[in-house]
Amino acid sequence: MRARRIAWVIAAIGLLLGLGFLAINECSYYAGMGASMKACTCTGREILVYDRTASDGPRKTICVGIVRTIECFQGPGGASLPCPER
Repeated sequence: MRARRIAWVIAAIGLLLGLGFLAINECSYYAGMGASMKACTCTGREILVYDRTASDGPRKTICVGIVRTIECFQGPGGASLPCPER
């Protein structure tokens, strides 16, 4: 009986970790200093991880949900580029 309860707890934790792995993705990333920028459209909540763009530093967000589209640019407001494969 106790082994069955432990198995259910482990299965629930595994399910939650699996859903988190599928639902949390890197959304936008900008390395600064003229590097290329990746931006996305998120159908959930986009959370800012860090932002140091005032000194032309990196910026990163994650999407908790589904990423619909990904676009790459040559810096913020720059020309569109083909995105590298994941």
